[in-house]
Amino acid sequence: MAALKTWRVRQLMALLALLALADCNLWAQNTSGGANPFATIHTFTGNAGGGSPNGITADANGVLYGTTQAGGNCSTCGIIYRLKAPATGGGRWTFTVLHKFVLSQDGSAPIGPLTIFNGKLYGTTSTGGDAVCNCGVVFTIGEDGTGYAVLHTFKQTALGSTPLSGLLIDTDGTIYGNTSAGGANGAGVIFKLATGGAYTVLHDMDGDVGSGPHGGMVFGIDGAIYGTQFTGGQFDQGAIFRITKAGSYSVLHDFEGTTQPGPSTDGAAPDGRLAVAADGTIYGTTSSGGGPSGLGTAWSIKQSGAKWSYTQLRMFSSNEATIPHSGLILAADDSLYGTGSTGGADQAGAVFQLLAPSNGHRAYRTLHSFKSGTRQGDTPNSAIVLVNAVIYGSTALGGNINSNACSSGCGTVFSDTP
Repeated sequence: MAALKTWRVRQLMALLALLALADCNLWAQNTSGGANPFATIHTFTGNAGGGSPNGITADANGVLYGTTQAGGNCSTCGIIYRLKAPATGGGRWTFTVLHKFVLSQDGSAPIGPLTIFNGKLYGTTSTGGDAVCNCGVVFTIGEDGTGYAVLHTFKQTALGSTPLSGLLIDTDGTIYGNTSAGGANGAGVIFKLATGGAYTVLHDMDGDVGSGPHGGMVFGIDGAIYGTQFTGGQFDQGAIFRITKAGSYSVLHDFEGTTQPGPSTDGAAPDGRLAVAADGTIYGTTSSGGGPSGLGTAWSIKQSGAKWSYTQLRMFSSNEATIPHSGLILAADDSLYGTGSTGGADQAGAVFQLLAPSNGHRAYRTLHSFKSGTRQGDTPNSAIVLVNAVIYGSTALGGNINSNACSSGCGTVFSDTP
């Protein structure tokens, strides 16, 4: 009898150990694509550790870099951080704060993702810089956190203000970017920053005040620059544009949202990352519009002769990933990946895949549904990146849900293996 009791105690202890290990593994990195392909690899603590993270960028070695809108030296300052993978599977990622922003001194509240060029990080802040204008800056910093420098301070709203996007850097080091506000019409600008520091406005956006670009720009296969305007355009629902390095600007598509007769279902308010295919096709998302509920769309646009052909790839529904601020990334197998800041099984956001075309149609698949108020985070609303077939992204909320630093959690960085 005593032997049986001892055996049962040992079995119970073994079971508890397995449960503890399973819980630990739930939050450790898993890139095997097995039973649990999703993992939370970092939880933000708020305050000095930053909070409300933005989009993710990775270097050639798979090291992740990003910024946060909050925390650091003040509640709205933000930080620049680095995440390095463990040397062996199952270990912890190493988190390092590279820089803490200091309000008007060097910018604050970065929102767009970082850009890596020749071993340095480049980005923008949405505020700070000039104490009078408080219009943001363009900055650079080494990947090791040294050499932080402000390359340009937005001091006059007439020349652009409040950049919300990442930067585009040409092979010669010329920087291209955009602002969401300011300029001749108050609707933002597209700008160029030469390697010597000379700042030039290439184009003043048309539209309502603050209706300028919220998403990043990309180089097309023709060497021109492509991007989106958040609102504005013919129907004030956003637009897709093309601009040459010399500043020749044209609109390729005006979104109609749900306000036009039909009703239109092509979406509204495009933002997030754009993806470019080898044949020149450009892929993106709108964060609203589409169906009657206005939950966003995925789209593509491709040149055919002198015309551009717009195609709606997906009109997101409530049980899918919805309101996709992330934009899209294109995988080697022609799949597209993104996140919805809402939707999914628990309406707290989801990671999704649009499979490679079959008979002209891209099937939809939800890879992971977030749940609010949990350690895994929720509300993924920023750009993601694909490294060695693993998706990395961030959530704006969740994570340290019991912390006083952030009432709904300070956000997380996650990995997901399709």
